[in-house]
Amino acid sequence: MRILHTADWHLGHRLQGHYRHDEQAAVLDELCHIADDQQIDAVVIAGDVFDAYNPPTESESLFYRTMTRLSNGGRRAVIVIAGNHDSPDRLLASDPYARALGIVTVGLPKDAPLPFDGGTELVSCLQTAPSFVRLRTPRQGRVLSVLALPYPSESRLREVLTHDLSDEEAEMTNYNRRIKEFMEETARLFADGGANIITSHLFVGGGMESESESERKIQIGGAYVVDRQSFPASAGYVALGHLHRPQEQHGQDDLPIRYSGSILQYSMSEAGQQKSVTVVEFGSDGKASYHNIPLTAGRGLARLHVESIAELEAKIAETDPQLWVDIVLRLQEPLGIDYSRQLRAAHPNILGFIPQYQLADAEAEAISINNLSPQEQFRRFVEQKHGEPVGDEVMKLFLELVATEQEDEQLEE
Repeated sequence: MRILHTADWHLGHRLQGHYRHDEQAAVLDELCHIADDQQIDAVVIAGDVFDAYNPPTESESLFYRTMTRLSNGGRRAVIVIAGNHDSPDRLLASDPYARALGIVTVGLPKDAPLPFDGGTELVSCLQTAPSFVRLRTPRQGRVLSVLALPYPSESRLREVLTHDLSDEEAEMTNYNRRIKEFMEETARLFADGGANIITSHLFVGGGMESESESERKIQIGGAYVVDRQSFPASAGYVALGHLHRPQEQHGQDDLPIRYSGSILQYSMSEAGQQKSVTVVEFGSDGKASYHNIPLTAGRGLARLHVESIAELEAKIAETDPQLWVDIVLRLQEPLGIDYSRQLRAAHPNILGFIPQYQLADAEAEAISINNLSPQEQFRRFVEQKHGEPVGDEVMKLFLELVATEQEDEQLEE
């Protein structure tokens, strides 16, 4: 039994206003080829298929096309769970058609998918229970048991797990305990010595976050952290989504608990990360081995820190033009009014350009931003943010707004 583990597609994601649909289409095409080349029996997508509850039409179309290809006409099982970015209802909208292709979707924790029989030539769903499916694949009738737990927030679990919000330790303990109990109860359905996996979209304590804008926080003050020892040892592999950096931990009896990571670098905090998918293979004894396959499609990200215009232009010249680039330029004097515009026109791959103006030590000690007039604060902000001076008309409008605000404060007093 060979399984492909992927997660965090974030279809519809924009990077500082840049739509990345073509990149996502390219990397999903690569993923489909990997599934074929590796003779994959089942694909597990561990949440955050979309970047928002209401994704663009093009992103939904890309998702449906990719799922059709991955399912191989119903000869390959596909299991999809909802992440915290996903609308469970939207993922389940196509379920009647998806089941005909051997695709199982679980939108909410404790939902039980409907079984289906594809016969010996297609995938069949032999058994279901809340957050559980047992599937038979056509290749030698191999059977896979999956504990599929979508993003388990309190609202989606339909349970109140944290009663005293003032006690963070109690919150964490209650949440982890309930998730552990639910998984242990469901894992009783696993077949002894069979191919058994757990897939979920959650945060395991000790995981390395990328502080990505697209990696929306699941835990609040640690309340939504699951301990790595909470996963039942009767599983052979845990396929997780949410953290964008590929990584793994180990639970009971050295159980592998792995985040496959996102399919693209989605924020500058992910710059330089090698994205990949994980191929998991179960032997006849129910033990899992696995390896990663790097993803090469899509554009990477790079952040440049430079101290001068000359250094900036030299680094841009040697930077791969396929990379999205963010630039931080430290200067003593303001740039010319047209420099930022000219730079972006010459290099369309530049996402952000942030000039930072440094004061001499003596001047820095003498001047505090709080001691500057609103006019001077605004001037410095615009120059640092946009790399150009404030126009007279813009400054006039700003000062009018300040005057209006001051008048309103006096009236309130």
